[in-house]
Amino acid sequence: MPDHDHDTHVFFITAQGYAGDHWYSWLAKALNVHPELFVFLANEGSRPKYFNERSRAERPELTKFTKFISDIGRIYEGVGDCFSYRAYQMAPLEDAFGDRVRWVNIIRHPYAWLYFYVRWRTSNMRMASGETKPIDHEWNVVQHELYKGLHPYTKEDVEIWAFYRGLTFLNNHMIRDLNCKTRHLQLEKIISSPENFQEMVSYLTHNRVHFDSQLLALIYGWVFKQFRGEEKVKVVPADAKKTWSAWQLEAFDSLVSTAAINKYNELGYEF
Repeated sequence: MPDHDHDTHVFFITAQGYAGDHWYSWLAKALNVHPELFVFLANEGSRPKYFNERSRAERPELTKFTKFISDIGRIYEGVGDCFSYRAYQMAPLEDAFGDRVRWVNIIRHPYAWLYFYVRWRTSNMRMASGETKPIDHEWNVVQHELYKGLHPYTKEDVEIWAFYRGLTFLNNHMIRDLNCKTRHLQLEKIISSPENFQEMVSYLTHNRVHFDSQLLALIYGWVFKQFRGEEKVKVVPADAKKTWSAWQLEAFDSLVSTAAINKYNELGYEF
């Protein structure tokens, strides 16, 4: 049976969301530059906002969604989805397709990730003026009991409770993802190395897709380019913590465990 009948053109890139972080946007846009690649950017996070098919926290059943994008991208050497799913959700994919459908997990320095996580929520999550459903959902799932004793807040203090919830994600949800057996790739290393980018592409597409020097020069010229709909934001992780207030430092020490910090250190991140 021909190779194209085995769904090997499908791939997934997981992450703990991208929250308007330009470098996550860059990765998806860079992949789409190649004429043999077709990539969604958090497609299944956007559709519920407008069609109410599911809650924002839900995703389509993974094996069926794989077949869906397999059909959509049938004429491409690679069709993929970026950031719709989390690493811990990928076990059904491996059970159903084995190595035929590959995936990687993209990680970011925790300080930078936290910055964009909070910023996304304080900017109303790219919703229209007056629309509050997404942020209302966020407030309703906050583990308020966990944050008693820390700096107090009300629902309007999004920058406070989102910071706490982001720390909880760094300590729990993201560690759950990092404990999955897959390739965890630092976004910072992909941004700084065309070789790392091409290695990722080759792995995901079973060595079928190659970016030539001209394409690489084009996409790496966008690393600091502001895309349509973005604000110009640059975060230097080494400097991020220096801007924190006393209540933020206290929250970090209270909510992020030594075990979590050690895990990030193992992956090459310094605190």
